[in-house]
Amino acid sequence: MGATGGNVFTYGEAGILLRVGQDLAADYGPPHIRPSISGTWFDADRIQGLLGWHLFVGTRGRAVARNIFLDGNIWESSRSVDKKPLVADLLAGASLFWTDLPQLEFTVAERAKEFCGQRGEDRFGMVTLSFRFW
Repeated sequence: MGATGGNVFTYGEAGILLRVGQDLAADYGPPHIRPSISGTWFDADRIQGLLGWHLFVGTRGRAVARNIFLDGNIWESSRSVDKKPLVADLLAGASLFWTDLPQLEFTVAERAKEFCGQRGEDRFGMVTLSFRFW
């Protein structure tokens, strides 16, 4: 659960992420394109072998009060569209991590329609390669 407040986004959110795999205690979850479910903590000391992995699926809902990309400028009149106040995301992916080497994640996301007249849901993917520096 969480909330974001600012001039670009203002929303409340709730979501859940289910993971199955090996050495789950070493990883809090994959990073994602915001706004989305987030997880970025990683502890290589908790990996019991040389390699850890997990598969994940998650969903999240947002109650959107402000989205500057849909509502337009705050300070003066500008173009805007009628936004949908409730938006949902569905995520799925995989993560692979090594003891002292990089962590590799692949995520696919589908986001429900965010404004009236939108032709379809947004679908996008992300590949993340993270390195440990300490």
